[in-house]
Amino acid sequence: MIRFAGIVRHVAVAMVAAAAAGLCGCEHRELCYDHSHWLDLTFEFDWSKAPDADPRTMVVYLFPKDGGAPRRYESGNRQKAVVRAPAGEYDAIALNGDTETLVERGATFETFEITTAEEALLAPMRRFASVSTASSNAPRFEATADEPVRQSPDMLWSAKRENVSVVAMAGQQSVRFTPEESTVTYHIILKSSKKLSRALEASAALSTMAEAYSPWQGMGSGKEVTVPIALDIVGEDSFEGYANFFGHCPKGDDGRRHILTVYTSAKKYFHFDVTDQVHEGEDSGGDVTIVVDAVPFPDPEIGAGMQPEVSDWSDIVNTDIDMN
Repeated sequence: MIRFAGIVRHVAVAMVAAAAAGLCGCEHRELCYDHSHWLDLTFEFDWSKAPDADPRTMVVYLFPKDGGAPRRYESGNRQKAVVRAPAGEYDAIALNGDTETLVERGATFETFEITTAEEALLAPMRRFASVSTASSNAPRFEATADEPVRQSPDMLWSAKRENVSVVAMAGQQSVRFTPEESTVTYHIILKSSKKLSRALEASAALSTMAEAYSPWQGMGSGKEVTVPIALDIVGEDSFEGYANFFGHCPKGDDGRRHILTVYTSAKKYFHFDVTDQVHEGEDSGGDVTIVVDAVPFPDPEIGAGMQPEVSDWSDIVNTDIDMN
């Protein structure tokens, strides 16, 4: 009888332990500290706010609200993707992936940004033997000369979702994102005061632009940077170019000036203050067009060195700068 009672006690203990384990289901998550529950989760992408978007892939980050490491998923389906995810509470960010220039950085929902790599100032003009060396010698507007130089970003579409609950044993679950265009396309038009020679090449650089984009804030972020812009001759008397930006004045200081500097293969450069066109263009929404009239482009054989061509800078010492 003593031996039998011992067996009964062991069985009773086992039953109590099993019952306690049963409480660790997702219907009683406040009593459960087991995060091993994984389930299928569907990401859906609603393109109603960006019907012309054509991403190669879509990337989704799940940022655990308990502070754990984020989970990154990427899919070639721009409509939906089914993934495996652990149960938990998350904030989430979606963006397009598989691009040439976009760089993802940041380990939390609030610090996550999309940015680009460093760029040589004269990279769009590949005729120089060493673009990097030439760029380091290229003259810059004094007030923005210390800004880092960054690549123009590829087109970015992004969206965020906060307080996403992924509940185990709850059946099929989905998270819907509505991506919006998160970069601004600039159209630069430089009209010459005379007929242009096809032998002349030019590029531009626009200052005091946002280094990155924060999906959490829904705006440009990071440092103020200068971005090079490729230019091509259009017609007989214009240089034109297109470039994407994360926006202007990332620090919220609209008192800063935006300087468009134009460089030519004849080693002449020009500074133009285009602040009003930048601010008014972005405030109106959509793409931004910047037009500069009567630019005194030189003939390609003129100009042994780069000299300032704007009267406001006539006090700069005229020193020839080797850009070869």
